Order: sequence, then C-alpha cells, then structure tokens
Amino acid sequence: MKLRVAMNEHTLKRLKYDPAKGRTDVLDPPMPGHGTFGVRLNKTCKSFIFLYSFHNESRRLTIGKCSELSLAEARTKAMQAVELLKQGIDPGEKKIVELVEYRTSPTFEEAVESYLDWAEANKKSWREDERMLSNEFVPHLGRAKIGDVRRKQVMALLDHKAKTAPVQANRMLAVIRKMFNFCVEREIIDATPLVQIKRVAKETPRERSLNRHELVWFLHQLAGASLTTNTRFSLLLSLMLAQRSGRIVEMRWVDFDLEDQIWDRSGKFEKNDNPIAIPLSEDVLSILNYLRERQIQKVMAADPVRSADSKTLPSSGQYVFPGRWPTKPQTQPSLNRAMRRFYDEYVKDSVRVEEESLLRVADGYPRPTVHDLRRTATTHMSKHGLGKEVRSRILNHKDLSVDAIYDRYAYFEEKAEALQGWHAYLKRLLQKEFGDVDWVEFYGRRMEVAAPSVEDRE
Repeated sequence: MKLRVAMNEHTLKRLKYDPAKGRTDVLDPPMPGHGTFGVRLNKTCKSFIFLYSFHNESRRLTIGKCSELSLAEARTKAMQAVELLKQGIDPGEKKIVELVEYRTSPTFEEAVESYLDWAEANKKSWREDERMLSNEFVPHLGRAKIGDVRRKQVMALLDHKAKTAPVQANRMLAVIRKMFNFCVEREIIDATPLVQIKRVAKETPRERSLNRHELVWFLHQLAGASLTTNTRFSLLLSLMLAQRSGRIVEMRWVDFDLEDQIWDRSGKFEKNDNPIAIPLSEDVLSILNYLRERQIQKVMAADPVRSADSKTLPSSGQYVFPGRWPTKPQTQPSLNRAMRRFYDEYVKDSVRVEEESLLRVADGYPRPTVHDLRRTATTHMSKHGLGKEVRSRILNHKDLSVDAIYDRYAYFEEKAEALQGWHAYLKRLLQKEFGDVDWVEFYGRRMEVAAPSVEDRE
C-alpha cells in the first residue's frame, strides 16, 4: 500500500506499522525525472527508500533505517542517488557493488599477511616488521576491515607504546605507514589514514659505550648460570667482533673459512647490501670450534645408533647459534632481554653497585644494550689508534663518497691487526679477573660442568 504525504520530522515520528494494512510505503510527492523519496513501514523496521526508474524499469533503493539516519541525512543520500541517475549510473547497482566490495575486502590481519609476503621477498628486515605488526597491531585491529581502520585508532596504540618505549613507537609508525602505503599501491584501499603523521616521540642518539670498569662488569655478568651457552657466546662475539647483533645471531657455518680465518659475508644478507670479510683471531676461532664440536655432539647424542654406523661426523647444522628449532637462528631480541636482566638484577643491589663501582648508573647513563657493545668495541679500538677507514670497514658502514667508489681496498690486514689488539685487551681483562683462563675454558666447559642441565632456551 502506498500513501503520499510531504515528509517532515513530525510526520516521520507519527508513522507506525499497522498489521491490518501490512507493509506500507509513505512517499513524498514525486519529482518528475528524479524519482520519489519515502519511508517503508514493515513488521521489523522503518526504513528510508528512494523509488526511481532506470532504463524504463522501476527500481527501489533502500537508503537506511530511520533509527540510524535523520530525515535530513536520508534526503541528502537520496539527492546523491539523483546525481548518479543524471550521470547514467544506477544507484542501486552501485550500492550492491560497493557492498560486495566491502564484504570481500580484506581485514587488517589479511592485509598484514599480504604485506609480509611482499616484505619477505623485498626487505631484509621483514622479520622485524612481522614481529611489530603481529604483536602490536593485529591483536587490536586484526578483525576490522582494512578500510575501516582510522588514524585515531593507530595513534592510540602508538601513544600507548611511546609511554614505555618511545623509540620503538617511532619504529612501529614507520612499519605500519609502509604497510598502508603498500595497500594503496596494490589498490587494496584508496588512501592511507596515516598521511603527515610526525614522529610519536623525540629520539636522542645513543652515545653509550662501556668503559674499562664496565667491561669487567660485563665479563662477570656473562658468567651467570642463568644464561644459555648460545646467549653467552652471542653476546661475547658481539663485543669481540663489533658486528651488528642481528648478524651475530644469524651466523652461518657456510660463511666461515676456519682454515683461512675469515668470516666472509655476502652483501645479500647485509643491512646495506655491502659485502664484508671479517678476519678471525685465534680467540674467536677457538670459540667457533668449540661451538661446532658442541653441536656435533648434540646431534650424535640424539641418534647414537646412526652416529656409530656413520664413517663421517654428522653436520653441525646451518647456524652457529640455532634457536628453538634447528632450522632457525637464535633471535636478536633474546640478547636484548639478557642485557636487560644483567642491568636490572645488578642495580637492585645498591650496596654492591656502590662498593664495586663498576657500572655507571647515575643520571645520563642509560642501561647498556646489545648495540652498545658494538659501539664499545669501536671506541676502545679507536682509543688505541684505529683509523677512520679501518673502523668503517670493520663496522661495515656504507661510504657514499666519490672516493669510496674507486677505493675498493678491503683493509683486511689492518682489520685483522685492530681486532687482534682488541681481543688481546679483552683477554687481559678476563685473566686479571678470573686467573689464567681462556674464553672457551671459562665460559664454555666450566659452565657445562657447573650447570649441565641448562639447555638453550632462546
């Protein structure tokens, strides 16, 4: 049944469903050539509708429920439908297409999966992207449609993170901005909600390095029984070789030539695509040989029958520091957690801190991190005469100057001399504190005897 009446707010409130009349359409006077606006009453709801003709066929567009839209908003939507008709577009068909697109559009979690598939093939740091997106954003936004995620939702998560980890909040912003830009490029969404967002927190470049007393403190902390063998030697080699901790935990046996004493890394695995060859001192070689023997022994112990029948030693595996699963390396965050425990547990004993005077805990001296070990090694080597050219080769910083394009000399001998002197200095500190010991004896075999049941848990 159709009733025609000029619709207003008062009329709209008075409209009630009458079971005797059944479904009823209350319509405005028709607008020739522009369709008719009205309200449909049925048993379940009261809705705004728009009746129109398209290619000489009568059509009806449901604009929305009266409980969800005001009369003015409904009329505006009806006029938008009229504008589409003028352009030769069926507004009802357009709404269906938009609805289907919305229902089939990916959720935030699905968009993250698409981005990570791309990042794995194109970004060396994709695992860090995966960690931040999966841990910080997906639990809160995962089920929402990617097109429904709003700027304020993202900012709320970033602001919350900035209260405890301001630098990490900035890294999170960079990752999720990259992910939204990826979605725009792939036409998953039309526009990113993160345009012109400034850094969440102010960053101050770290300048922390350990002095001689703090190096002694660090050597004592490495002797802690709670550390796993992998974590202990990962931290030690981070200090000895002055390399990024991410490269240390991902050491592969295939990259080592133990006879020629070289750690030869392809640029493919480097942060800046820069290949590098690191000379290995006798101290580092002894550590690597110990770790390799230890891995082989574990393999043999796991399958003694097969090992007894084999004429050759089993493979030690792919990684120098395998993680929970042998096919994956130890994670870099595990080293950060160990350094955090070092500091937190030590400063709890204020009397010990005061008596030993090994660790700077005053204002202006933040707790040491794993990356500070790399800065520490460089600082001490520079103090003993390490030049800028050799230092940049050890750190594997990319030099974009014109001279660097033509200077392809690897400075291998100079790097070997600098690292050898640095390792000798550390060895003297070790022996001054613990007697006539070496790295493997003190941090390896001694710890196995002291805590034989401790397994690599990182």
